[in-house]
Amino acid sequence: MDEVDKKILYLLFRDGRISQRRIAEELNITPPTLNYRFKKLEEEGILKGFVTFINPSYLSQYYGFLAFVNYTDYDSDWIFLKFKCVEWLNVYGILGKSVRDLEDKMEKMSKTLGEPRLKYIPEQEPVDLKPLDINIIEALKESPRASESEISQKIGISSKLVSKRLKILSKKGVFAVYPILDIPRSGLVMFSMFSRDIKKITGTLEQCTIFRITDGKAGINVCLVENMLLTRNYVNSARLHDPDADVMIIYQYQLSSLRLVAD
Repeated sequence: MDEVDKKILYLLFRDGRISQRRIAEELNITPPTLNYRFKKLEEEGILKGFVTFINPSYLSQYYGFLAFVNYTDYDSDWIFLKFKCVEWLNVYGILGKSVRDLEDKMEKMSKTLGEPRLKYIPEQEPVDLKPLDINIIEALKESPRASESEISQKIGISSKLVSKRLKILSKKGVFAVYPILDIPRSGLVMFSMFSRDIKKITGTLEQCTIFRITDGKAGINVCLVENMLLTRNYVNSARLHDPDADVMIIYQYQLSSLRLVAD
């Protein structure tokens, strides 16, 4: 791993569907060089693949977050996100059919894992996707980096319409494609900050942000940087605006490609 490899991974986190040609242009290297580096990252198990993450609100479901001391892990098909942190914590994102269902599941987890160190249910109004958009997202779930022409052939509509809908869905925050990365081996640092007033830290962390979930008030900001020195600088700067923001260093993460139709 060198600085170029780290920049490749960072660009993939910013946009998991960015083309290899675009990455080569961004880094001022030739497409064959980029292709070689890309394959090497895959062969060495640093870049393990990609996943299409769907915002739970667009699945007509509710979601919440909890953090527990990680003496014991917890798995379920209603857990859509998991961050394992250096601070002896696991952060879970969970799905529910209602706020009450979320609270019941949180209580169920607490009986196994103990009292949560963090518990957060954003304000939310679940919505339904249009059938056309569901078909497009389903195609992305199967192949997160599929081209617009490949998606159009699979679902039987024009590439132009696919391109238009993908831009709209991405801008709305309906979906995002993320790389599956072995963080310790990459040499990069991933950290999250939770704030009760996310706007206080958003501007400071904008340049390093790869993932954010917020209800417009509170929220979780996940960042990726090249080393611990940059991590410290970003955290210190953010805490000038929100001294109470919680920070966690993430060494492993899991994002599930969710079902588009709830049970």
